[in-house]
Amino acid sequence: MFPPRNRERAPLHNSPPAHHIKMISPERMFLLGDPRSNQNPALLAFGLLFFRWHNTLAQRIQAEYPHWSDEDIFQRARRLVIASLQNIILYEYLPTLLGSDEQIAPYTGYKPDIHPGVSHAFQSAAFRFGHTMIPPGLYRRDAQCNFIKTRHGHNGIRLCSTWWGSEEVIPETGLEELLMGLSSQIAEREDSILCSDVRDKLFGPLDFSRRDLAALNIMRGRDNGLPDYNTVRKVFGLPKLNWTEINPVFSANNPDVIKRLYDLYNGDVDNIDLYVGGMLETNPTEGRPGPVFRRIIKEQFERIRDADRFWFENEANGIFSIDEIEEIRKIRLWDILVNATGIPANAVQKELFRFQEGDPCPQPGQLNSSQLEPCIILKGWDYFHGSELPYIFVILLLIFIPTVVALVGYGVIKLQNRRRRRFKARQEMSDGKEYDKLYVREWLHQNHKRYVKVKIGPDESLSTVNRKGETLRRIDFINVNSLIVEVTQDSAKPMVLIRSTRDHDLVLQFNNLSERKRFLSKLESFLLNRKKTLEIIHTYRDIMLANAETKEKRQKRLEHFFREAYALTFGLKPGEKRKLDSVSNDVIMVMRTSLSKNEFAEALGMKSDSLFVKQMFNCVDKDKDGRISFQEFLDTVVLFSRGKTEDKVRIIFDMCDHDGNGLIDKVELTKMMTSLVDIAKTNSLSEPQLNYDDFKTMMKEYKGDFIAIGLDCKGAKQNFLDTSTNIARMTSFQISSPPEADPSWAKKKWNSLITYLEENRQHIIYLIMFYVITFTLFFERYFSYSYLTEHTDLRHIMGAGIAITRGSAAALSFCYSLLLLTMCRNLITKVREYAIQQYIPLDSHVQFHKLVAMTGLFFTLVHTIGHCVNFYHISTQPLEHLRCLTKEMHFDSDSKPNFSFWIFGTVTGITGIILFTIVMIIYIFAYPKIRQKAYSYFWITHSLYIFLYGLSLLHGLAKLTGTPRFWAFFIIPAVLFTLDKIISLQTKYMELDILETELLPSDVTKVKFSRPPNFKYLSGQWVRLCCTAFKSNEYHSLTLTSAPHENYLSVHVKAHGPWTWKLRGFFDPSNYSPNAPTPKIKLEGPFGGGNQDWYKHEIAIMVGGGIGVTPYASILNDLVFGTSTNRYSGVACKKVYFLWICASHRHFEWFIDVLRDVESKDVTNVLEVHIFITQFFHKFDLRTTMLYICENHFQRISNRSMFTGLKAVNHFGRPDMNAFLKFIRKQHAYVSKVGVFSCGPTALTKTISKACEAVNKQRKLPYFLHQFENF
Repeated sequence: MFPPRNRERAPLHNSPPAHHIKMISPERMFLLGDPRSNQNPALLAFGLLFFRWHNTLAQRIQAEYPHWSDEDIFQRARRLVIASLQNIILYEYLPTLLGSDEQIAPYTGYKPDIHPGVSHAFQSAAFRFGHTMIPPGLYRRDAQCNFIKTRHGHNGIRLCSTWWGSEEVIPETGLEELLMGLSSQIAEREDSILCSDVRDKLFGPLDFSRRDLAALNIMRGRDNGLPDYNTVRKVFGLPKLNWTEINPVFSANNPDVIKRLYDLYNGDVDNIDLYVGGMLETNPTEGRPGPVFRRIIKEQFERIRDADRFWFENEANGIFSIDEIEEIRKIRLWDILVNATGIPANAVQKELFRFQEGDPCPQPGQLNSSQLEPCIILKGWDYFHGSELPYIFVILLLIFIPTVVALVGYGVIKLQNRRRRRFKARQEMSDGKEYDKLYVREWLHQNHKRYVKVKIGPDESLSTVNRKGETLRRIDFINVNSLIVEVTQDSAKPMVLIRSTRDHDLVLQFNNLSERKRFLSKLESFLLNRKKTLEIIHTYRDIMLANAETKEKRQKRLEHFFREAYALTFGLKPGEKRKLDSVSNDVIMVMRTSLSKNEFAEALGMKSDSLFVKQMFNCVDKDKDGRISFQEFLDTVVLFSRGKTEDKVRIIFDMCDHDGNGLIDKVELTKMMTSLVDIAKTNSLSEPQLNYDDFKTMMKEYKGDFIAIGLDCKGAKQNFLDTSTNIARMTSFQISSPPEADPSWAKKKWNSLITYLEENRQHIIYLIMFYVITFTLFFERYFSYSYLTEHTDLRHIMGAGIAITRGSAAALSFCYSLLLLTMCRNLITKVREYAIQQYIPLDSHVQFHKLVAMTGLFFTLVHTIGHCVNFYHISTQPLEHLRCLTKEMHFDSDSKPNFSFWIFGTVTGITGIILFTIVMIIYIFAYPKIRQKAYSYFWITHSLYIFLYGLSLLHGLAKLTGTPRFWAFFIIPAVLFTLDKIISLQTKYMELDILETELLPSDVTKVKFSRPPNFKYLSGQWVRLCCTAFKSNEYHSLTLTSAPHENYLSVHVKAHGPWTWKLRGFFDPSNYSPNAPTPKIKLEGPFGGGNQDWYKHEIAIMVGGGIGVTPYASILNDLVFGTSTNRYSGVACKKVYFLWICASHRHFEWFIDVLRDVESKDVTNVLEVHIFITQFFHKFDLRTTMLYICENHFQRISNRSMFTGLKAVNHFGRPDMNAFLKFIRKQHAYVSKVGVFSCGPTALTKTISKACEAVNKQRKLPYFLHQFENF
């Protein structure tokens, strides 16, 4: 008669049996009320005894009340079993345990005001007293007092070999035999010693190594925060004791033990653990607990009895009658043993908790470990066993994910570059001409080679092209009848040298002889088709390379060419010629050198096909042989540096008179002027033709000498323009202030610090606030999990890892939620309209977004690494510990959750891996290089933020380490971000008609489209735009170039990437298809820009660099519209200085048209424009001088720039912003603040920031406020 097995898999305690090193199914166990019933045979036997007692009582009840239902019978039997157990424990066992000194008080009835709970002192100390009485083995016998040996001949069953294997032992040995053996067996002496079975490898191999039950008892008391031994004695009315008074007998017999305890507790008797002190009180001769444990046990059981409303003696509850209560009081354990089993009445003694003289079947002797079989296994079990490979795999996976994503990002960059090269190649081939091409290496000099494509044709030329499709070198065969080619005779690294008349040689290296043979065959065939010959000269490689005329050699010769020309110009008297006997061979070689048109254009810093270059070249090339000889160049330099004004004008006239008929047409002059940048809108030309006298009259000076034309480099080592001339051209920038004494070093440092704090005070305050909040959240969670949640045992198992991960989780939750606010573009734009925007650095929201993102990434990495450690610690815990860690998960008793389970079998683990992957993808593809080269991939990966936040909400739902808190940070930013997106949807899906498109020079496309209803914006703001003709869901940020008062919107798009090139190609009239659907424009916005607050300043300085001039197309139009009308416009500007810094005008012809229109509308002269051309740096004097000559005098004559036709002054070089700001300070000292707005490359905005900072350090008004945007 055994209870059913645990087929339903009830959550019983299930450790692996001692002879197994793995978890076993809980279905093998007997299903009883106590989950620990199957721990050892003695405990299971006691459970089976009361199980049978229940069945015995149920049979009696059924016989007495046959009409009762099964449920009624069960409940009645259950109450009787409980009452029997209560009676036996309280009135039979406790008096035996406690002795006559501690008698249980008589029952006086139910006392509801008494707390029935188990005290910590009982649970963690006094309750553990019985551990000292546990024997190492168990006797078995029959009714005839025959003690049964084990199969291996040992006297008893070894306890350590039967942990969690009781369900096999009892059916094999029999319940009655074990119970009779237990009745005869005497417990171990009540002292301070525990047997080895509970001190070594307690409960078998799957627990901690060297697990000691006594040590566990001490630790349990400390974990529960028990007071010291003497404090507990005082609480229970016992006097405090010193070391020798605790147990005088034991102290006298074991002074060494007392001495070790004294040293262990540093001599402080008030620091002794309750369990240690209580066990020391035990007197083996008395056979009972010491005074403090007796008091604790008695008090606990009396409270349990008196506070239990269902106690069997409580007549008021109506469960039992008075007669039944009396009958229950008569029940002893002997009665149950005899009635519930087949044990004869005379086979066991009446008082089962004592064995006295005369009792039946005394034990053969006290069992000890030497008489029993050795424990099956005492080897410790590694809980992490089986998790090694998954752990290594996860660590490698976390390293592998960012590595792979980075490689994919690199591949995307290469893919985009490859697409651009193919696109460029298709553009080159669009003319339908065919040519041969080969891939070879071009030898430049001894230490440098490069891979190139060699193209033969289609015209009479051979060219080399790089990977980007850009032509590197071109050799014409037009004037060549026989092409000389040198070929190496060496078998290794076959090479070819192609001689170029009056230019450096082209040296090509092939992979093998067959490639070179194929190249020579194609080249010869190409030349024969054009009636030219190929002359091949065989030579050796070293000789060929030594004699090769490389570009480096050619460049040195050209530098010598110019130096000699200048030396002769400025070192000789007028009319004097250099003596040939003083000239070296190198000089003679230079004098024999001649310049091609390409080399001449390169010296000027212009394109060889520029009309200015062509006309100038024809003017200098007097013999018209297509080359400029040394003498021709020297004559020109002398003319410009020393010639008369009339001679200089004559040169300009000859440049315009390209047909040499002595007359220049208006068309010829227009072409000449246009070749520099744009036609100047001059009204000086009234006749269709001008002779030389007319031209000289038009170019005459009104004041001063026409002498600024020329070079001022005599005796100078550096070739710069005349300083006085430069200053004269920037008179508006001149500063004349009295000299000031230099401040001391300390004063300079103090001024620098104060200025920096003033300029960045808002940024600093908000950064401090952000990091204070972030680290407060981190440390709040850190200290909470380190010190304030000890009861959860998380820190005990995971150490500092749980505190760090929970702290980093709070910090990254805040950071990732805050990221949404930084990208609420409509909200930011709206805030700019209110006064609060003065206290928030809205222009830095993108930089703040990046900073918050990097902070979030840092805490993400900390969180990830921390959880790798945490999950390792969890993987080393037994199942019962895991049940204490979290109540949110259920584990089968035969399961052993390993590392793989926590990572790949939980919501937290799976979402954690996915989140880490998403974070790496987002961050790596946000790298500036990838964003620049592959913007579409950056935007696609950034759209994964939806999954990032969704999975973050799911990540904590398992509640493994605590209640999820991400939603608390996320909810408000998410609502605002969602509303912001909804606002964007108002225009995002509205398809707008395209009113006009225009392909402007320099690959700029103007798109003019309808303005949505109620669309309000400020000049300087931007939108996100897409075209439905292709990639209708790909949006790009573009600045509006239309003014707010205009009834349409427009943007100017510079073709740079794939999308912008597709846009230009689609609107190219040559690609027009009448059957194609009409394209529409969709946009989001408008969004605030750093320049939109320009109208709030009386004095404003605007600086545009490169493509950064785009916002000013709208701003300048808005400015002149607001200041040239009588209506109230809200524009506070009284003077605006616009500085345009660009390498060359030729990329921004459309903006020149905008400036020209603005100048014509600026009736109040509120705008002053300065243009700085930075491309013409002074590599040679020739480079800048030719342009400066024409520009300086044309500006003086017509009050307009020959380059642009604008009143704006052109400057060559970069502006001195410090001097300019000082000039503004002097001119406008009456204002307190000057707004400085810049837009362009980072280097430009940084330079202006430094200039503002430097000028502000002087602590004088006005104060320069710099706002910028980077393109």
